[in-house]
Amino acid sequence: MSEHSADDFPCVRPIPPRERLPDGALRLCAPAKINLNLLVGPLGEDGFHPLDSYVCKITLYDSIDLFTDGGSEITLTCRGMDCGSDENNLALRAARELSAAVGKQTGARIVLDKRIPPGMGLAGGSSDAAAVLAGLNDLWGIGLAPGELAKIGVQLGSDVPLFLTDGAVRMRGRGERITPARIHDFYAILYLPDFTCATPEVYRRFDTQPRRVRRNQLPAELLASSPPSVWREMLVNDLATAAGALCPPLAEVRGLLREAAGIPVCETGSGSAMFMLCDDRREGRRVLATLPEKLARRCVAAAMHPW
Repeated sequence: MSEHSADDFPCVRPIPPRERLPDGALRLCAPAKINLNLLVGPLGEDGFHPLDSYVCKITLYDSIDLFTDGGSEITLTCRGMDCGSDENNLALRAARELSAAVGKQTGARIVLDKRIPPGMGLAGGSSDAAAVLAGLNDLWGIGLAPGELAKIGVQLGSDVPLFLTDGAVRMRGRGERITPARIHDFYAILYLPDFTCATPEVYRRFDTQPRRVRRNQLPAELLASSPPSVWREMLVNDLATAAGALCPPLAEVRGLLREAAGIPVCETGSGSAMFMLCDDRREGRRVLATLPEKLARRCVAAAMHPW
């Protein structure tokens, strides 16, 4: 694959997961994710929907600085995009849950630079939570294994455990069953609309739809050995119809993107972000060049994140 400058294809390159700052603090990288294939089962007696999805992290990041200044209070400072209230912020809740789980009274100061737009199915909040769990596990000297952190994380959100595992994964159950997956390299053109889809509402609408026959997941070997152009037409998202019913502009924009780009357009998670998978930089540049300006200006190019 030939390399081009950022001007040719403005794609963020992968960055290291963590950096030790001079004062002993940690700077953490929290990547976004996309669901390549999302199968959703009917609501179970436990109140959750069983999921089966191949999930890839991508090079769109939040940044988190963690400080332990000797106090006992856990605080959050947020800049950039909307982080929500402290009560609902997953980064802050993760720190408090970890403290409670291990009986740790040490405080922490969390500074979150929010760059992943919320409410778009990119799981920025879950990624932030996983980064804080892993970072404070280190700074507080707790020493919990990733599986133990995942048990805390899944109580915060179904997507949290996948961010505690390196590379792409297959996620099943509530999100607690994580297995490594090999996915062929790709570049993604993300479309970030000016509207969001509320996840609980999307699932409620999904529950009112006629029950479908359970689909089979795509073969792992296909995704690992073949470029996206071979299998991107096969991708499905069982929440897409429900999300489109709640957010009518979703289907309209999807159609406009598909018509202009000539390749499949998929939602990630419960929406509203959409993505187009490209085999290489050349195709990524072509796709961006074919989009009308009003669509292109809301697009971000990303690569598959390696860890």
